[in-house]
Amino acid sequence: ETTVRYPPQPEETTEGAAATVLSNYSRVEIQAKHIYVYRIEITNLDAAPTSTSQEKEVAESDIRQAVFAKALAADSKLASLVYDEMYFAYGRKNLHKHWDGSSKTFKVSHTSDRFGGEFQMLIGHQRTYDMDILNKYCQGAQDAPMANSGYVQGMMFALDSVVRLAARVFTPIDRWQVDPQKKISTPYGFDIWWRYRYTMRAGRNATYLCVSATGTPIANQPTLLHLAQALVSGGNAKRVENEGSKLAKKTEMSLVNIAVAAPGISDMRRVKGLTRTAGRDAKCPDQSASLESYYRETYGLDIENDWAPCAILEDDSVVPLEHCRITQLQGISKLSGKAEEHIKQMTLLEPAARMKLLQHALTALVSTKPTELTKLGISIAPKLETLRAEILPSPSLSTGKSKVAIENRDNWDMSSTRLQTPQQLVSWAVVVFTSKVEAPEPQTRAFLVQLVDRAQQMGLVVGNTQPVIHYGETRHSISNTLEIAKQKAATQAGTPAQLLLCVLPSKSNRSVYNEIKRVALTQLGVHTQCIRASNTRSGRASMLDAMLVLKINTKLGGSTVTLANERNSEGLASVATMVISADVSHTTLSGNMSVAAVVSSTDLGATRYQGTVMQHPVRLEYIENLDVMIRQSLRAFYAATGKKPERILYYRDGVNDSQMETVMRIELDALYRGCGLIEKGYRPKITLVLARKRHNTRFIEAEGDKKMRNNCVAGTTVQAAVTSPSIFSFYMASHRSIYGVTRSTYYLVMHDDSKFEPHVLRQITFDLCYLYPIIMRTAAMPAPLYYAHRLSNKGRLQLNRECKDKNNAQLLSENEGVVAESEKKGKSKKKKDKALEAEEYYLVPVHANLAGSMYFS
Repeated sequence: ETTVRYPPQPEETTEGAAATVLSNYSRVEIQAKHIYVYRIEITNLDAAPTSTSQEKEVAESDIRQAVFAKALAADSKLASLVYDEMYFAYGRKNLHKHWDGSSKTFKVSHTSDRFGGEFQMLIGHQRTYDMDILNKYCQGAQDAPMANSGYVQGMMFALDSVVRLAARVFTPIDRWQVDPQKKISTPYGFDIWWRYRYTMRAGRNATYLCVSATGTPIANQPTLLHLAQALVSGGNAKRVENEGSKLAKKTEMSLVNIAVAAPGISDMRRVKGLTRTAGRDAKCPDQSASLESYYRETYGLDIENDWAPCAILEDDSVVPLEHCRITQLQGISKLSGKAEEHIKQMTLLEPAARMKLLQHALTALVSTKPTELTKLGISIAPKLETLRAEILPSPSLSTGKSKVAIENRDNWDMSSTRLQTPQQLVSWAVVVFTSKVEAPEPQTRAFLVQLVDRAQQMGLVVGNTQPVIHYGETRHSISNTLEIAKQKAATQAGTPAQLLLCVLPSKSNRSVYNEIKRVALTQLGVHTQCIRASNTRSGRASMLDAMLVLKINTKLGGSTVTLANERNSEGLASVATMVISADVSHTTLSGNMSVAAVVSSTDLGATRYQGTVMQHPVRLEYIENLDVMIRQSLRAFYAATGKKPERILYYRDGVNDSQMETVMRIELDALYRGCGLIEKGYRPKITLVLARKRHNTRFIEAEGDKKMRNNCVAGTTVQAAVTSPSIFSFYMASHRSIYGVTRSTYYLVMHDDSKFEPHVLRQITFDLCYLYPIIMRTAAMPAPLYYAHRLSNKGRLQLNRECKDKNNAQLLSENEGVVAESEKKGKSKKKKDKALEAEEYYLVPVHANLAGSMYFS
């Protein structure tokens, strides 16, 4: 087993143009030498003797606070602790050295509306965090005892808890701290309040506080019925829903978990769901009479809106929506439809406005000087941090015969430029999955004329400019419709169908798209390209036609652009280099399984890729049997180039801090084993890079062009302060966001046999962002990462619903001589096919006609 030794964080260098960015971080100073963590256990001594220890444990926050306060009165030394009001307390003083052992017990009398009698509080020392170790870690020490363990993560969690308690300067709602000063009104039955999040992070040479903000919907209606109607109508009387079942279907997701007061119920109860029947048809609790008469006789209340559904509360009681009163401020957990679109639009702030909001959140926290921070000696700088950055030079792109003009460093126009390797489209058909009213044939024909014209301008040779148009509505069998269209295309052209262009209803759901892709990938073996009917009408943007041409050409085997030259001797094409990317997604279509996808380049310019999909019978974050998938990748690269790669760049998506070490150790070993399966002793240089988009870090230009709204230009790279102090890492904004603040991608270099110069690896990563062939601008990540993500999603469709038929999946035991067995646990084990006692890992094939193509693009 290979021991993972991470490449250290290099010194800051600036090979590109120097720049300055404003971050959403603030510097933190911690005066405490140690942070002591204490576990708080509070039990009800008056609980029934038969109660378990878990049942005796008090879970209510208000009771725990009251008991802790009375224990504090008995021992004033507890006043130095910061209590999180649940299970832990934090302090800078060693209290347990004065106790008998590492814990102390308090007995407290307390009476409340729900509990009364005697309580016991046991406070015990759980862990001590040494700030000297944190300081060494921030200085970049990998050999510190906690460098590759959960020590620093645990310390940051403790500090996060303290800062979260200090943030109570705002209004608490549903355990959130929201800001009423920045409230935004909406017509959808809720106001948008800003919820702030403060996260501690160990950075280079210091500790930092990350400040982020999320728009949170807070209900402002008196009853659930008012809220449901507002969510649907948005204040538009024409959109008011007066049919109970439709109202329930549209709003149930949003109303679930809202606490309401109702007649005959003494305390608040949360909504569990909505009935699909009207209130007039509902029955009273004992089913002896209608709910309508029950409410009239028991509470003297009428159900005026008897068409509306009823709420099912957590105790299974059924209450008419109009009698479910919302008596306190609370958030709406999920939104859909126009309400969801509205909150996204209202909270999409321009970069300068977003940073101004975050500065407000930081000022509000620091200016109040919370006692929680004072107790632990934590001081936070009042201003957001300004950091050094560099802007990498953009590469030169070519289509073979001419260079591509790049505008603003991140976009270019291919509508009048020939493709790098244009393909031929001879046998194809158009399949319309909607009515002739929404997509009449003359409209579809006019759309095809413009599409063909644009394709020929860009070099894509269209041999058949009048393809068959076949209508088949989605209520009919999608499989049969696609099969008929495929046969018509083959008959017309006299050659097997290459492409089916599918026109979907303008408001179709994802299931129609997924079924089309599933049938095409697993049964028909034909490329498909989907477009909504609304996008076939005249007056659409001409750019849409160009984007469709790019996608079709890529699927047929072509490429859009290539890197024109290399700026250094260690660039992408300096030696035979294979670029690999991998991602894992999870699905419940056939149990709680995972689908792993690996894509790998098949040319020396890293413009063409092939993909492999693996089914994991259980949910895994790492890729089991990756060595087998790598062997297939190496074979494909050799078949296409005639060379074995001397160097492998492996980009991995979807790995968080807690999984990092395990995933990297397993997958790095698998990479080397996969090379050894090709030839004994074959060991190319491997560089392994993690890529993360799910983080709260944001940067804008400190002194940017107001016309560009201060977003960082493409190629802005940050390696200072807020990156990992011990692992080679950097943030890169490879694109300039059109809306909101650009979200940089965070890269961590976990292994590097090639020993790249830091600026060389950053430049290669940036160059790969220009090679995503279906768009005419830079991507937010290197192209292979997008392919891996798309393939992991499409790989779930390749499972063909139930991937237990061995005719539909290639067993590793047959193909590779490797069998990995796993036993499902929990509920999924009961549902498992008894004939398959040992689940196996399948290489899930695509149809033979599509194998080796970029069907996932």
